[in-house]
Amino acid sequence: MSVVDLFNQIPENDFGFFQQVRTVADVMTKAPHCLTPADTFEAATELQRKGRFHTAPVLNPDDQAVVGIVSDRDLLRHRPRTLGKAGEGDDDHRRLKDGVAMFMTRKPVWCSSDRSPVKAMTLMLDNHVDSVLVSTDGTTLDGIVTPRNIIKTLLLYHHVCTRDFDLRRLRLVDLDLRNGIPLDEVFSRGAQTVRDVMTKEAVTIQSDDLLSSAIACMQEQEIRHLPVVNKENVVVGMLSDREILKCLPPPELRSGEPEKSFREVLFATNDKETLHLPVHSVMCEQASSVNPDVLLTDALAILNGTTVSGLSVVNAETHQLCGILTTSDILRVFGVVMQIGVLSEPPVVLEEAESAAESEPVVENESAVEAAV
Repeated sequence: MSVVDLFNQIPENDFGFFQQVRTVADVMTKAPHCLTPADTFEAATELQRKGRFHTAPVLNPDDQAVVGIVSDRDLLRHRPRTLGKAGEGDDDHRRLKDGVAMFMTRKPVWCSSDRSPVKAMTLMLDNHVDSVLVSTDGTTLDGIVTPRNIIKTLLLYHHVCTRDFDLRRLRLVDLDLRNGIPLDEVFSRGAQTVRDVMTKEAVTIQSDDLLSSAIACMQEQEIRHLPVVNKENVVVGMLSDREILKCLPPPELRSGEPEKSFREVLFATNDKETLHLPVHSVMCEQASSVNPDVLLTDALAILNGTTVSGLSVVNAETHQLCGILTTSDILRVFGVVMQIGVLSEPPVVLEEAESAAESEPVVENESAVEAAV
């Protein structure tokens, strides 16, 4: 298809946007910013502050092989707590010169570039990570996939591939795949607003609860965001794992063993003073929130334009909590759309795809990894 033909089809979306998104290579970042094991914490923090990366693969400079991965959560956990404060000591300055090898995640999750985006999203959700490294041969880095790649893909669809759909809610009886309901219409009619995608039964915490209780709750529920509410269920803030990591003291030694429980390594501390802090002293009071009837595209724009990965969904009049919208919810809805697309393909295509999948080498590392990415 020529470029002219493609642009002629865009206004009507005749080429089928979601049908074109078939592999991880279609959504990944092809040239991510990378670090080396010798790069210092100070240098990595400066690059992250400038917005160069949220997650960076760590490469051996000799052969360019991936030896680990560093995320903003790793940096938060390793950050000196008293630097620039009254209790500042020599250890704080020494920690700035630590190489990233001391705190990187050594077992990142991998995926082949020719697999479906659904595979990458499943790996992120199952392993509680925010990135999947992409490689064709399991050695050479081809790119990286994060939830923001998926968010940008959905925003691109809305910004470029507009179509005059009848935006009535899509009923199950309407979802006759053999009659060829366009996949783009399935998404537009099934995910119009935040209400359509959010998690309704959000786990919450109160502002006077202790940080130790918040950590235990996150680990038990395997979640990364806790809306903070008062007794009337009015939202007063948001507590994410990032806020927790900002106040925990740096660990003495990071274990290279797989985690047995959610955030086992990142949350590990014996500092009783920190664990007894009230949630209100740690939470983000000015956290972003949205109304349940806000267009999903507006919520996606917020998630794409900030460092937050979770939004409280509140009633515009009462400010009471209605639910929560996180990047995990976005991954799930995109995954559903992509799976519907596979189901709508002719059976012969499915048989060929299954045969090809069986014959290709597997390079994913699906074991439990340190949930720090």
